Amino acid sequence: MFPSAPQVLGFFNLLVGVMLVISVTLFLGGFIMYIVRLGTWPTYRTQALRIMSWGVAVLFTLVLILAVQQFLARHVLVAVSIAALIIILVVLWIIMQGVQSGGSSPERAGERR
Repeated sequence: MFPSAPQVLGFFNLLVGVMLVISVTLFLGGFIMYIVRLGTWPTYRTQALRIMSWGVAVLFTLVLILAVQQFLARHVLVAVSIAALIIILVVLWIIMQGVQSGGSSPERAGERR
């Protein structure tokens, strides 16, 4: 059975919430680490900056995912058309790979004679 739209949206909202918590936690953790290790030696402040950059990267990814979701929600016909085109192209590619590999195998060449 396929999940219904509210179930998919509920899972998506859960994913968005988890990503938001992860991004804020990473950024704040990195910021606190940066402040706490300000006067120590060795400072390891580059690790704190790396952690903060991961938090910003997760937040940026979340914003992109939300933008794609909003676009797909507003333009359902375009989204379905693009998905169908991608599926058709993948199936054609798989068929062409099968034909290409099936015609060039050495066992098949002996059978044709």
